[in-house]
Formats: sequence, structure tokens, C-alpha cells
Amino acid sequence: MTDNNQTKKKKDTRKARSIAERAETIFKFIDAQPGPFPKSEFRRIRLNPKAAESWVRLIEYIQSQPMIRVTRMGSSTYIEKIENKYLSMMRKRILNPKLSLKERNDAMKDYINALQTLEIMEDGRIKTG
Repeated sequence: MTDNNQTKKKKDTRKARSIAERAETIFKFIDAQPGPFPKSEFRRIRLNPKAAESWVRLIEYIQSQPMIRVTRMGSSTYIEKIENKYLSMMRKRILNPKLSLKERNDAMKDYINALQTLEIMEDGRIKTG
């Protein structure tokens, strides 16, 4: 068998990663970095530059969306939006390092108050636990 055929055979036997496995690998890699790093570093986890760019854009998009809660009951899965656009905007303010700690703390208080108000309006009560 030639070297080219051996290389091809190795690639064919490699198990393709699922989307969830790929995302988990990406986040573990990001978490292991001591600071900012160039996108090209994703090559270390077998992610080419074009795929890395797509993943980074997807992650940024998802992180900018209102939070959801996923509940699994038996074979059924329910998705519930737990933030409206206002709460999503407030969460972004809380996490914005360009704001002062006082501004971020005030935004956190506003976020909690708005969350409680939303839950009272939707459920007629404040959820516990």
C-alpha cells in the first residue's frame, strides 16, 4: 500500500464528530487559553480557518439571543424563552466590561426586577427554585 493510500485509509477510519462534540471541543479549547488568541489556533483542534470563522460567527449569534430553558420530559422536549428583548439587552449591559461596576450593578438590579415582573405577569406568581 502506498503512503497516499495509507493516509487516505487513516482519514476514512476517523470518526466524524457530531455538532455537539465539535462545540464541546471548541469551548474546552477556548476555556484552556490563558488570554486572547488568534483564530488560527483552532487548527490545534483540527478546525480549519473557514470552519473556525463559521463557528465563531455562530457562537456570537447564539450568545446575543435571549436565553431559553430546555426541559425534557420522557420523550418530549419543551423549549421556553426565559428572556424577552429587554432582559436580553440588560444581560448584555451586565456583561459589558466597558461599563463601570456601578453601572453594571445597577443593570443587574434592573434585570432581576424586570425578570420578576415578567414572571408575575406570565404566571401570576414568582417562580421558586
